Order: sequence, then structure tokens, then C-alpha cells
Amino acid sequence: MNFLIHQKSPIARGALWMTISAFAYAASIAIIHYLTQELHFMQVVFLRNVFGFLFMLSWLFRNGVKALRTSMIHMHVVRGVMSSLNVWFLFAALWLAPVADVAAITFMMPIVASILAVFFLKEKTTQKRWMTVGLGFVGAIMIIRPGWTGFNPGLLLAFGSVVAGAVVAIFIKILIHRDSADTIAFYLFVSHVVLSFGPGLYFWRSLAFDQLIWCAGLGYLATVIQRNFNKAMGIADATIVLPFNFTRLIWAALLGWIFFSELPDIWTWTGGFVIFIASLLLARKAATKNSAA
Repeated sequence: MNFLIHQKSPIARGALWMTISAFAYAASIAIIHYLTQELHFMQVVFLRNVFGFLFMLSWLFRNGVKALRTSMIHMHVVRGVMSSLNVWFLFAALWLAPVADVAAITFMMPIVASILAVFFLKEKTTQKRWMTVGLGFVGAIMIIRPGWTGFNPGLLLAFGSVVAGAVVAIFIKILIHRDSADTIAFYLFVSHVVLSFGPGLYFWRSLAFDQLIWCAGLGYLATVIQRNFNKAMGIADATIVLPFNFTRLIWAALLGWIFFSELPDIWTWTGGFVIFIASLLLARKAATKNSAA
């Protein structure tokens, strides 16, 4: 499989890796939606974190304790707290809201991150950038529909997950200049396990063997999502590969329909598309800026 992938052009490989990441993301939120129908979402969060940590241990065994050296431990801790909030809000949202609706809202993350970058990273902004950000929020309102018929409070939790995830993205931009991506990921899973341990045990209930297997699958999918997304972004221009990330809404809608009889309405599709276009415009502007530099 890897041999066949490496025979393709960089653009084809980037598109394939992004599509794999998108499908893995859709599969993971579908599994979360399924498990939280019977288990408390904090128990699912804890088990997902434990299995994700176990998968990361294989990296530690290969690279040794020296790979954990960092001068930014305080930032890893803060980033771990914000990332935990990101995951908790996401799991809670999937406890209450349809799979495809939550998937569509998550497209807001790069848009919110672009706002935070102006204040925390002192990135320069323009009127066009703010108009693009506004377009993204219009798409989010179309999906959430606060005060409208059919409003689901779970979608506000999904947006809370987006905000926390955007803060995490800002921390990654800072940490990546000091530590490797794997070192950052390891400290992340350590933080996740520590912070979810108490709530996970408090809401613990006995679970079937198949539920345990699904939780292990969540831990594995978490690594698949990150590795393939990072590889796609590293090998081809963002404006080329990001359109394939939009397929996660299609995969999420398909899985929601097959397993939960959930069909997203026209507002979800339209709002998701508007958010995606705004995200793509921001990525294109960033790529143009980097090329000019």
C-alpha cells in the first residue's frame, strides 16, 4: 500500500492522505456518537485517551526518554488543558447533536484560529481577511440556527470545541519551533489521560467487550487523523489538499445515514460549504503570503 502511494505524484499523495484523514475523522465522530448513546461521554473520553497514549508509547520505546526533553513544559501543560476542553466539548456535542452537523461546525476551527493569531501571534490582518472570517461565521449561524426551529444546544458545544481547538492551534505554532511533532503529541496524550482520569472514573460504568474495542479504535484513529493530515499539508499546497478535507462532511453524512438514520438538512450542507469556502480563502491567502516571502 505504501509503495503504491509513493509512486504517485506529490499532489495525488497529498489528496489521498487528506481523504484518509477526512474519513478517519468522520469514522471517529460516528463511533463517539454511537458509544455516547449508552456510556457517559467522559468515560469514552478517558478510554480514548488511554488507548491513544498506549499507541504513543511505541514511539517512546523507539526514540528513548531523550525524545521527551523540552524547555517548554509549561506551554505543553496549558496546551494540554485547552486540548482536553476541545475533546470534552466535541464528545459532549456528539452526545446531543447529529454527526454531520457537528462535522460541519468543526470547519470553523481555522477561521477562529486566524482571529486568535491576530491578537496572540501579532499577525497582520486586512479588511478582506475580516470579511472572510465574517463569511465563516455566517455559515456557522446557518448550521446552529440559534433561536430558530430545530435549534440543538449540542451545536453550541461543538462551537466551544472549535474555539478551544483554535487556541490549541496557536500553541502548536509556537511549540513546533522548539519540539518535534511527536514530542508535542506525546505530552498531549499525557495531559489528556491525567485530566480525564477523575471524571472518567466518576462516570464509570461497566462496558461490553465490543465497546472497549471501539474505544481502542478511537485511540488509533486519533493517530491516523493527525499523521495523514500533517503529511498531506507537508507535501502539497494547502489550497490543493484542503478541498479533500471537505469530504469528511460527506463521509459523516453517509455514516450518520447508514448507522443512525440521520440525514443533514439543506442548512447543514449550505452552511458547511460556506464555512469551507471561507477556510479555503484563508488558506489560499496564507499560501500566497508565504510564496511572496
